Amino acid sequence: MDDPTTIRLTGHTTAFPATGDARAALRRYLDEAHRALRGDQDADDEDADDIVRDLESAIGDRLSARTGPGRDPVTGAQMAAILDGLGPVRPAGPPPPSAGQRPRGRFWCRIDEGKWFGGVCLGIAAYGGFRVDWVRTVVLLLTLVTGGLLGIPYLVLLLVLPAVPTVTDYQRRRDAPRPA
Repeated sequence: MDDPTTIRLTGHTTAFPATGDARAALRRYLDEAHRALRGDQDADDEDADDIVRDLESAIGDRLSARTGPGRDPVTGAQMAAILDGLGPVRPAGPPPPSAGQRPRGRFWCRIDEGKWFGGVCLGIAAYGGFRVDWVRTVVLLLTLVTGGLLGIPYLVLLLVLPAVPTVTDYQRRRDAPRPA
């Protein structure tokens, strides 16, 4: 049997008795939650930290209902049951497409955020997964080499392509299910 230890959680003044397995399971869960939230483009580091603190408090509330003075330490299996009740932490984003739906996929557009001249190069970079500075450099060089003739297709794209406000908005639309 593991040597008993204590766990201190945000929002609770008392330490909860627990086994090493329970402590390790809790640490893994909170670390995975923190990693998932830091990977979320919509949440900044402070938001991720606040959400993890809220998770700690919710876990503490469940442990308070289960433990008390003179009770046995929380085991790894009991901690796993508590964490399963909370479920996995995933970053906010579009819901995964159901079995019958496919994501919309890449599409041509102009992106207004960070645009220099209309956002066409930024849209091409988002479509192809390229760095926008490379796309702008290639377009500039090709415009110079063609004596400015590339400007005509660029202006056509500027007039024809739909505008999307931000790269994040483009990614959401790309990953969202196709409209029925």
